[in-house]
Amino acid sequence: MFRSALITLVLVAVAVPSLAQQQPATGATTREETITAERNDKVAELWPERTSPIVDRANRLVERGFREGLDSGKGGNGAQIVVGGMRSGQGFTAGLGYRRSDLWAERLGYRATARATLQRAYLFDFNLDFQGLKTERTAVRWYTKYESSRDIDFYGLGNDSPKESHTSFSYDDLTTDVDAAYQALRHLEVGFTTGYLHADSSRGHDDFTPIDELFPPDQIPGFNEDTQFTRIGAFVDFDYRDSKTGPRSGGVLGMRYREYWDIDRRTFAFRQTEYEFQQYIPYFNKGRVIAIRAAVVLTFPKEGNEVPIYLQPVLGGNDDLRGFGGYRFRDNHSAYVGVEHRWQASSILEMSAFLDAGKVVPLKRNIDPSRMNYSGGIGFRVRVRSAIVSRTDFAVSREGFRIVWTFSDIFKTRW
Repeated sequence: MFRSALITLVLVAVAVPSLAQQQPATGATTREETITAERNDKVAELWPERTSPIVDRANRLVERGFREGLDSGKGGNGAQIVVGGMRSGQGFTAGLGYRRSDLWAERLGYRATARATLQRAYLFDFNLDFQGLKTERTAVRWYTKYESSRDIDFYGLGNDSPKESHTSFSYDDLTTDVDAAYQALRHLEVGFTTGYLHADSSRGHDDFTPIDELFPPDQIPGFNEDTQFTRIGAFVDFDYRDSKTGPRSGGVLGMRYREYWDIDRRTFAFRQTEYEFQQYIPYFNKGRVIAIRAAVVLTFPKEGNEVPIYLQPVLGGNDDLRGFGGYRFRDNHSAYVGVEHRWQASSILEMSAFLDAGKVVPLKRNIDPSRMNYSGGIGFRVRVRSAIVSRTDFAVSREGFRIVWTFSDIFKTRW
């Protein structure tokens, strides 16, 4: 309705000058009148009739800010309201942000946000885009974040960790990374990443038995230690989805490799490889979609080193095994497969039936289809254009029933 009104206004704005030019002109009787008429025509060409400022602002909101925000997650220039974007399990997230993309003759752009939750978790981040170095094939970005989470759920290590061992730890981290990407082919992007991580963990604030009283030190590596890391890596991403937000056809094949070095203690050096596969199979004119995702994370500590608990792969929560609590399973390696059948209930509402399966293991050779953890259920998604802006899932597993409500799509890539 609103967009139709905008289009009507634009058509009227275009049509009125055209009709005016078709009106019979009264002949100029003197040279002075002729010059005046020519001057008026020239001014009309240089300064055409403008629409109302209110309509201009509405158009900019719809066409630049709103659409750009859905497609890129960045939003338009100026102040912003930010929802979501923090670690899972910290509660409803909201905050404020500010973005400029026109610095230094549009060679630089930045976005800064501040977010918090009712559970008193918070995040500050700053993203700097080197637009002067950006071409149709290249992009360079510098991202810095400080995030504090009061309670990260912990059940112990392994695929058989008992639910009764539920406890938590607090986790604060400062990260800064530079990513450089090159589009080698139409859908193929390769890149390089390097950065720094400062991590600190301690007892959680929930009413559980403290983690260091429930687990011995050898089962919680990295706990209660202030640790600094450098990291370096590379990534490959073959993305042929029809849209990055709520895709209905195409797919993704991706891999990211990173090496971590503990600067001070030299006890947490490891390498981590993440694999991502997604495929979207539409039918009935894309009104129905079969969505498939498989993800594997492999983490290998170097000789005599360990992987800290806050950097180990995890499963469970809002984004994979939805019938289990957040961070339910944790170990050196993880494997996940999810399948969804999606259909449109209305122009803005999409429904889905889903099945999740996954496991964590200490050794790579144990990644196989046996002893998987399963969950399934039904979901409702609110769409604006192609983007999913809100998701509610009702999931069940052997450990009970969960309701997930979030502002992100389920099959989002890890990088």
